[in-house]
Amino acid sequence: MAPSMSTITLITIYTFSLLFSITSSATSTTEQPSRPFKKIYAFGDSFTDTGNTHNAEGPSGFGHVSNSPYGTTFFNHSTNRYSDGRLVIDFVTESLSLPYLPPYRHIKRSNDTFGVNFAVAGSTAINHEFFVRNNLSLDITPQSIQTQILWFNKYLESQGCQGVDSKCNDYDETLFWFGEIGVNDYAYTLGSTVSGDTIRKLAMSSVSGALQVIYYLIDV
Repeated sequence: MAPSMSTITLITIYTFSLLFSITSSATSTTEQPSRPFKKIYAFGDSFTDTGNTHNAEGPSGFGHVSNSPYGTTFFNHSTNRYSDGRLVIDFVTESLSLPYLPPYRHIKRSNDTFGVNFAVAGSTAINHEFFVRNNLSLDITPQSIQTQILWFNKYLESQGCQGVDSKCNDYDETLFWFGEIGVNDYAYTLGSTVSGDTIRKLAMSSVSGALQVIYYLIDV
């Protein structure tokens, strides 16, 4: 049975950055297992992206991430992370004794057993069309949190994980990670006539809407 809203623990870690776990043991007094989560689905921007930015159709403005010094202090080569080492999500997976999350755009059936990373560097909380309509698009990253939710939906469909006959509708041991998202929205509008208050309200509405869609997708 899918988890109910009462079993969801939601923690704000910083602006537009949410970590929430769907687990039936959240309110239980029983002893916690040694590894409470066996799978992670991650969303966000460059603070969480493990390689979705870099691909054949990716933005040319982010090509530098494939070169040194990115990745040099831990992986000894570029992993298309926006870091010279690991990201916070990498430390999370390590703490759970899980493999590093593969980026959605490069997943293979053999490496998505323990989760998938949908985060994209440069992505926004607000739909990209908003910036296009206001002539604020730099054509760097057209993806937003809505794009990542669409990818998540397609991934579930590819795994047969939707509908009442779903073969994998038990998310009690799944961690849903919402990394930082929203700072790029402000960067796009820097120096424009769009107010920070407008960005704040639209971004908060967009993120809360994304969370509601996830609840809907997994509440089968």
